[in-house]
Amino acid sequence: MVTRGTYSKGAARRQEILRTAMEVIARKGYNGTTLRAIGRALGIEPAHIIYYFGTREDLLREVVEQWSQDNRDLAKSTTDALDQYATAIRQNLTIRGIVQLYIAFAAEAVDPDHPAHDYFRERFATTSKMLSDAVREGQRQGLIKSELDPDRTARWLVALADGLQLQSLIDPRIDAPADLEGAIDGLFVSGTQSPLRQPPAHSNS
Repeated sequence: MVTRGTYSKGAARRQEILRTAMEVIARKGYNGTTLRAIGRALGIEPAHIIYYFGTREDLLREVVEQWSQDNRDLAKSTTDALDQYATAIRQNLTIRGIVQLYIAFAAEAVDPDHPAHDYFRERFATTSKMLSDAVREGQRQGLIKSELDPDRTARWLVALADGLQLQSLIDPRIDAPADLEGAIDGLFVSGTQSPLRQPPAHSNS
């Protein structure tokens, strides 16, 4: 029987492997990272990693998911979704290897059988909804241009952010966050991003 203590130790070990994989990928990039390199950083054999994650692809999927969760946690410092998005992109480029993994994995996940296919479908849908809701709220407040289609604008921002990050990986002189922030500025009537006021909470009483 698996005891609580054994399960807790296993979960902690799994998290240690995941965090170490993120650190190695951030330094070496997607193509430069092998299970052996991750195992070397931990002082364990690659088979030990496979024991916890099954395959290299499953490990990499969980790296992307953990990175995504870390971005959401970072963004909680602001309740403005457009500001959250720009903050996340700026943070991403401090861990360029993870961004390389994300872009490469997203392209591979076009295949419905890829282990990260469902994750990316959900990620794009969730991010687009978050951004489209923010655009609608900005329009309601009279801050964002009324002629913009919120859903199309959200998809455009997602595509722009991913494309800019790819370009900045190839040419580090490109300031992807600044370009994205400039595009967000262009959504606003004033030509400069303004903080969105939070809509009043609705009472159920």
